Amino acid sequence: MKTYRRILVPILTGGQSDILLQRVTELAQVSRTQMLVVRVLDTRSGIPSDGPAGALPGEMAARRAPEAMKRLELQLARNKLSWAEAKVVWGEPNVLLANIIRDWAPDLVVTCGQLPQGMVQGPDILTVGCRNLFRRLAQTLQQGVPHHA
Repeated sequence: MKTYRRILVPILTGGQSDILLQRVTELAQVSRTQMLVVRVLDTRSGIPSDGPAGALPGEMAARRAPEAMKRLELQLARNKLSWAEAKVVWGEPNVLLANIIRDWAPDLVVTCGQLPQGMVQGPDILTVGCRNLFRRLAQTLQQGVPHHA
C-alpha cells in the first residue's frame, strides 16, 4: 500500500462527512500523515439576502462558519482524527478546491464525488462511494425493525 504524507479531505455536504472520515481513519492508521479536512460552504445558493449585510458575498456562509467548525471538530474527535487540521471555507466549491489543492499540495484527495476534469493534477484521488448511503441505511433499518401483523 502506498504511503501518503499529505491527505486532503474536502467535505461538500454534511451527509458525506461521516463516511469520508471513517475511510480516512482507516488510511491514517497505516501511517501518520498530515491531514487537512476542509468543510466547504457553497455560497452559490439562490437564497435572497436579509438586508444590506446579506447582500455581501458570502455573508451568510461567514455567519454559519463558526458552527460548521464546531461540528467538524466534533466529527474529527469522534473518528479519532482530532490531530488533523480542520478548516471551514466558503465560496464556489470548484474554485476553492482547486486553490486548496494547488496551495496545500496533497499526495491524496479523498472525496465522495468526482472532481471536475483538469482541477486535479498531481495528487492521487480516492473516491468513496457515498451515493448509496441512504439506501444502505434504509436496508439496515428494515433488517433491524421487527414486522408486526
